[in-house]
Amino acid sequence: MVRSRAEYLINKLISNTLTGKELDELLEGLGKDETLQEYSPILENYFNELVEEERSPSNSEPTIKPDDETALTRSKRTSLPIRTFYTDYRGIAAFVTLLFSLGTLYYFFATSNSTLPIALNQPKTATFAPNTPTKEEAVPRGKRKSLRLSDGSVVKLNSDTKIRFPNAFGQAVRTVALQGEAFFDVERDESKPFVISVGDLRIKVLGTSFNVKNYDDENEVEITVRSGRVSVNLNAQSSTPIILIKDQKLIYSKSTESFRITDVNAGQESSWVNGSLQFNNTPMISVERTLEKWYDVDIIIENKALYHTSFTGVHLNESLDSMLESITYAIDAQYEINGKTVIIRN
Repeated sequence: MVRSRAEYLINKLISNTLTGKELDELLEGLGKDETLQEYSPILENYFNELVEEERSPSNSEPTIKPDDETALTRSKRTSLPIRTFYTDYRGIAAFVTLLFSLGTLYYFFATSNSTLPIALNQPKTATFAPNTPTKEEAVPRGKRKSLRLSDGSVVKLNSDTKIRFPNAFGQAVRTVALQGEAFFDVERDESKPFVISVGDLRIKVLGTSFNVKNYDDENEVEITVRSGRVSVNLNAQSSTPIILIKDQKLIYSKSTESFRITDVNAGQESSWVNGSLQFNNTPMISVERTLEKWYDVDIIIENKALYHTSFTGVHLNESLDSMLESITYAIDAQYEINGKTVIIRN
C-alpha cells in the first residue's frame, strides 16, 4: 500500500533519517490543524500495531547474519515499515518518547513568531568581511540553476542546493558558502583568491573549473577538478593544503575526518550540468538519494536486500518513468508511482 506524505515523514523521523528540510515540513504541518489531523491517526495506528506485536507470543528478536550487517546498516537510511524498528517493550517507551518530542517541537513551533532556534539545512558559516551584504540562492529538489557572480564566475547549482555569497566581492578574497552540489567555473584573478566554505573544509582557487558535492544527508564530501588546480584545507585552521589537479577527486569522510584521492574522468563526474545522470557500479542507496533530489520524489525501497545491488547506466534528460524502468529492469524489481512517492519492490 502506498504511504501518504505524512506517514512517510513520521516513518523517517522514527528511523532517524529525516533531513533538515523534511523536519521543517513536519514541524510546519504540526502548526496546521488540517495537517495535524492527518498525523494523529497515523501515530495512533502505529502505536496500536506496536502493542499488538508485543502481545503476540511469536514476537522475537530477529537474528542478524554476518552477511546481512551491511544491508541492515544501509536500511537504516531509508524508509521501511515502522514495525521493524521495535522488537520489545522498550519500543513502546521509544514511541512515547517520540510523541513527547513531537509535542515539544510543536510547542516551540506554534508559540514562536520566529524560526526555530536551530539551524537546519543551511550552508555552514563562511567568513565574510564585516558589514558585507550577502545573498542566498536556494534550488529546490527537481530543479537546477545557473548564476553569474559579481566577478564573472559562473556557478551551476544542482537540486537541493544552497549557496551564500556577497553582493559584490571585496578587494582581498572572494568567499562563498555551499551546501549541496555545484559546478564552479571561476574567473581567474591571481590577486583575489576564490574560497568556498564547505562545512569544515576550505577550497581555494585562483581560476579553474571543478565540482563540489556536499549534502547534509551524505557522509562524504566530493571535490572533482575538471581544469586547473584546486587547494583544499580539511579545516579552517589547517596550514597544510592538499593540491588537486585535473581529473582528480578528493573524497572526505565527515564521520572519520579522513580522505582519499582518486583519478577520475571529471567530465563524467560532473555530467549532471548537461542534464545527464551517470552511474558506474553505484550502490543503490546512492542511486536512491540522487533520484530523490533530481526528480523531487520520495523513494521507498521495501526489500532491504535490494540495497545489496548496484547500478550502471547513462541517462540524458530522461523522464522519471524511463529512469525507473531502466533501474528496476537491471535489479529485477518493480516500481509504482503515486504522486511524489515511488515504491520499489521485488
